[in-house]
Parts: sequence; structure tokens; C-alpha cells
Amino acid sequence: MKYFKLLFLFAGFLFLTSCGSDDEVKSSVDIPSDFSVEIPQSISANAGGLSGRVSGDGDGVIEGNEIYESLRHFINIGEESAEIIEFTLLVGVALEIQNIRSYTFESEDDEREKRIDITEGVTRGGVSYDYEMTMIDVAANEMALQLLWNNDPVEGFAILKPYNIDRSDQDSEPNALVRIDYSEDDATYDATMIVSIAGIEVVENGDIDNLKMFVGKKGDVVDVRGNSNHPNIEIIDPNFTGGRNYAFVARGDESTDLGVANLWLPPSSVTVNTFEPGDQYSVFKVLEAEINEVANLDQAIIDAILAEALSPAYFNNDGFITSGTDNKPASFSDSFVDLSGMSPFVPNDIKNLEIDFIQ
Repeated sequence: MKYFKLLFLFAGFLFLTSCGSDDEVKSSVDIPSDFSVEIPQSISANAGGLSGRVSGDGDGVIEGNEIYESLRHFINIGEESAEIIEFTLLVGVALEIQNIRSYTFESEDDEREKRIDITEGVTRGGVSYDYEMTMIDVAANEMALQLLWNNDPVEGFAILKPYNIDRSDQDSEPNALVRIDYSEDDATYDATMIVSIAGIEVVENGDIDNLKMFVGKKGDVVDVRGNSNHPNIEIIDPNFTGGRNYAFVARGDESTDLGVANLWLPPSSVTVNTFEPGDQYSVFKVLEAEINEVANLDQAIIDAILAEALSPAYFNNDGFITSGTDNKPASFSDSFVDLSGMSPFVPNDIKNLEIDFIQ
């Protein structure tokens, strides 16, 4: 599936550690050490998977990997988008080393002039922040990055427009924006983040245009819930229109390399987020309905085709293991697979998701 690249070129910023600037000032910027939550590999992997049409194996069975690897891939897209902020923080550290609050340079990616500014004590959207770091494409006078944060406790957000970071990339997405909200001030989790992506160009069947997911970490366990929107997805029924969300809740444990997830495929127009395993939008029920639209099969045959499309689905670091309440592996505790306290977002909200820089 097509996805934009979020790249900063290290060489351009490492140059900061060996040069001065006309704008040098005595700096005391407190740069956070973290601004994203790492997701266990069991539920986040660049596996590629199929987000569009499914075909089944030689026996007609739609394999769990074909269904669920897409989910792990979508979670991974969100995670990698957030991780770019960790590199942005390194840029801030490099500026801090040189006591620089403003720096202009020519990008080695697109050979365009960019400017980075760090400002102390700003208010954006009616909220006060300790610091703001921005990057603009100078010629276009357009924002490429906006990062705002407070330090006690650490919380804030970052917004990226990849096109203004690197306009030379052939895969650049001129309308795409990414937002990462991060907090270490949560009563339930040690750290949380919300990753939002909007405006990706849709080219192929099943492509994402928008995505939003919440991630909460407590010890070694990470909870994830969210949606990816696929406006032209065709899974089995070629007559289905209007798009679907991959709506999901998942949990991964870094200490055991285990993961579990529930997946739904609601139409993008749905305006509720109260889904239950086995309901009309569960992956099993949606695939069952689409099979019935294109074929006249006995239920026993359909059940066999969808034997691995049950909820919940179980994973380890190598991918899908099995699915279904009755198939729970012994290594998965009842409390770990109980995802009843989490819900995805409203599909129609993700369909209409918009992101912009904050004034």
C-alpha cells in the first residue's frame, strides 16, 4: 500500500554540532527525552498485509495472516509516524548544545531553505506551553513542523507536514498531515499518545486516507485502540461502496511477546463506536455478509472459509497464531485478552478527520 515517507536527513542536522550561528543566545531549553510510546512487535509490524481484496488459500480458507497482518501494519504506520518526533527531539538537543534558538539551513533532501525556531513561553489554541519548536519551508513560508510541550509533567503535541520537510520525494503527499499528542500525566497509564494522520492520497484498493489511534503504556503492557479509514476498499463484494474503517482494540505485552486484538470493519458512515465481538461489524460477520452477496454457499462452508476470522485474534512476534474465544492459547491469561474496557473511535469521525497547525 502507498504511504508517505517521513524523513529528516541526519547529515544536515549533525552539522549543527560543529558550527556556530549569528543567532546564538544563551539557551536553557529543557528537551523531553521521550515523546512517543513504543508498541510491542506482537501487535505492530511492517508486515504489509492486504487491506483490500482477500482471496483465500488453495482450500478457500481466508487465513488469519491475510486478515490480521493488515491490522498490525496499520498500527505500525501510526507508531513509525510518532517515532519521527523522537528524531525531532534530537534536533532540538543539537540546537541546545550550540545555544541556538533559530537556525536556517539548506536541506540536502530538496535543496530548499528551511528555518528552525525554538520559542519559550507560548500560547497556542488557548493553551500555554513551556516551549515551541517550529520548522518552515522559507521560500513557501509554510509550516513543516510544529512541536509544543510542557515539562512538568511532560505533555504536548507535534504536527508534521512531510511535503514541506522534503518536496523532492517522489512519494511526497502534498496534503498529508500528521499529529502526535503525548502525555505523561494520565491516571491509568505511565505514558499515552494519540497519533492522527489525515489527507493521504488514495490510489489503490484499500488505501488509507486517514488514521487515528490511542496508545497507552503501563509497565510492559501497551493498549491500542483506533481506526484507519479506507474510502474505496473492496474486500469480497465488488458492489460495496462508501468505504470502511478498520476499527480495532488491541493489547501487547513486551515481556511475553504476546498480543491480542478485536477487529471490526464498519462502513465509514457509521456514527457509533460501541462495537462488540461477534456483532454485525465484526470481521467475521462482515466477511460472511460479503460472501453471501456474491455466492450461495452452505453456512458450514462459510464457517470453514472464515475459521480464522474470529475474535479475539492472538499474536506473537512472528504474527498471527489463532483466533476465537474457544481457541485461546494457554499462554494468554483471561485478564490479558479482556479488551472490553476499550473502544475504537467513531468511523464517520475518522472518515472526516482533519488536521491543521495551531495558531
